[in-house]
Amino acid sequence: MTFGFESRIRAAAFIGALGLGMSAFAGGAAAATLEVFHADSLGGPMRELKQAFEAKNAGVTINLTSSTSRQLADRILKGETCDVFAPSSPKIAAELVEKGAAAWSVIFSANEMVVITAKGNPHKIAKVADLAVPGIKFARVTGEKDLGTGRSVEFLHRAAKLEGKPEAVQKILDKAPADPQKPNSVPMTVRAVSDGTADAGVVYYSAAIAGKDKVEIIRFPASVNLSEAIQNAAAVPGTAKQPKEATAFVAFILSPEGQKILASTGQPPVVPAIGSGKLPPELTR
Repeated sequence: MTFGFESRIRAAAFIGALGLGMSAFAGGAAAATLEVFHADSLGGPMRELKQAFEAKNAGVTINLTSSTSRQLADRILKGETCDVFAPSSPKIAAELVEKGAAAWSVIFSANEMVVITAKGNPHKIAKVADLAVPGIKFARVTGEKDLGTGRSVEFLHRAAKLEGKPEAVQKILDKAPADPQKPNSVPMTVRAVSDGTADAGVVYYSAAIAGKDKVEIIRFPASVNLSEAIQNAAAVPGTAKQPKEATAFVAFILSPEGQKILASTGQPPVVPAIGSGKLPPELTR
């Protein structure tokens, strides 16, 4: 269940309580290793958050595991150790709560779909319809369980319709057909464009920001970039071996410093964060 107005106030109190817990934890942390599972699209932000959190908490090491949100959730549901789970879908985080695999979750940031090109944009791509031009090599996410697959297709349809060229979408998709035996991920799509295998691709803004030294980024209006639908959540699963430290890391993500990192890495923070499920009593007092 997602919080309404009154519960948003509780969520704000929850964030403040988490911040206090984080400060106390930072004052005398014992050695601990956190296993953090996160969506591929959160790769850049999580690397920055990990570095900043470890710098503040001597003895704490964060191991980052990146994959699709669905695959990571399945691993947790099968009992694999995970201290913090950060999917690019609040629904998947809520699923863990519904199935008793986590007590709560919190939405902390948003994202959007963008087009990336080789550095310098040598083909002068400015709109989605340009991707349909003969000779332009295109890459996209195609994994069956990867949320980026459907989101990329929906983005292309929205943008092409806005440009008055809806017929261009099929031509673009035909350039990068899905092969169930060889799924293409977000990192693979960025790599294809950065190494010249493809001239352009569609990925999450945060993934594009992470590779900005090697690619150019073309952003689109909010009416087509899916920013209203793409949100990221965090939860501490029941398989966590370091729940206290895990909660402190979530607190850091929600803190002003964490929000600043999110914003700089292409993840506009959701403020106030939106919580769901049963929050620990000590975090809502």
